[in-house]
Amino acid sequence: MVKLFHPAALAVGGMSVISFPGSVPLRAARAADHAALAALSAEAFAQGAVALVPAGLRAGADAARFRALFAAGGPLLLAEDDEGRPLGCILAEPAIENGTARLTGLWVAPQAAGQGIGSALLEAMEALLAAEGAAVLRLRVPGGNLRALGLFRRRGYAMLAAGQRSEPVLRVQLPHCMLAKPLPAPVSAAA
Repeated sequence: MVKLFHPAALAVGGMSVISFPGSVPLRAARAADHAALAALSAEAFAQGAVALVPAGLRAGADAARFRALFAAGGPLLLAEDDEGRPLGCILAEPAIENGTARLTGLWVAPQAAGQGIGSALLEAMEALLAAEGAAVLRLRVPGGNLRALGLFRRRGYAMLAAGQRSEPVLRVQLPHCMLAKPLPAPVSAAA
């Protein structure tokens, strides 16, 4: 059972609970978490997507770049172990006028990969964005990142397009696949 501490639920003294295999506490990240999450994200990026980046740009994917990305704002959730050490995080941009939100990134610590943490974070972010009024979640996956593409396809994301897109950490144009998924309307408390 994963306990999801949704900001709206906390505001009214409640707590949302979502079932997943295992037990991974998820919560909204605070500014004090950014340094640890930036280090984790840089490590995860170095183990995965960085191999798809031209060699001369790889050193730029350091913790400072991730920290700046997190400081720019947007919903940021983290998964942590029983001792409070981060295992992964997910960052999004809230929905814009047409109800489409955008996933900025999903990073799981290399030692925690394959344990369902990415799926738990993604489901939690989908629920949070849907509760905030998003109807669709769009994301970009670097071309060739088959592990990430597999995760999103298993979670119901459909391919929209492929082409050159700006990579959010290094801020360079790279081949990406664009995927999207409609989000369910939030269940109202009165229903």
